[in-house]
Amino acid sequence: MSKCYYSVLLFTLINFLGCAPLIKTDMDSYLKNQAYYKGKRVIITADLENILERYELYQGKEVELSAPVTYFGKWNFRTWYLILEKNGRKIRCYEDEYRIYAGRDALSLLKFAKSEGSEVTIRGKLKHDGIELNRLIYKDYVVNTNSKPPEFRMPFAGTFSPF
Repeated sequence: MSKCYYSVLLFTLINFLGCAPLIKTDMDSYLKNQAYYKGKRVIITADLENILERYELYQGKEVELSAPVTYFGKWNFRTWYLILEKNGRKIRCYEDEYRIYAGRDALSLLKFAKSEGSEVTIRGKLKHDGIELNRLIYKDYVVNTNSKPPEFRMPFAGTFSPF
């Protein structure tokens, strides 16, 4: 076997062993046994009402919740965002990394879900002004909102982004 094969194998093994395990749990289970979750990547699943009622408890944690999308775009806020609303309760979910406008993949997912009137699952970190997005999930579609589309440098034409 070639050296390249062993290098790729070693790199893959290090990647798998070096990642913190991902665990999904609810807030009550997390609070009962916080020592168990130390050193692990924890995603706390909740519903919209629970997060809004216990906001301080969830703040700073990575959360996952599902609710219908009532708005997405950029109006009176620094970046693009969406509003999740259920039973008259709302929360803003936004992308704060680099994007002013949503990428095509996120827009397609949101339009599809909104046209069907279905719930979208979001994953992100709860902050003081809403949830900073990491993932959008609808049916089998997953969008990483933190991924930046490629930019191409064109001679004498500046930067071009296909998205």
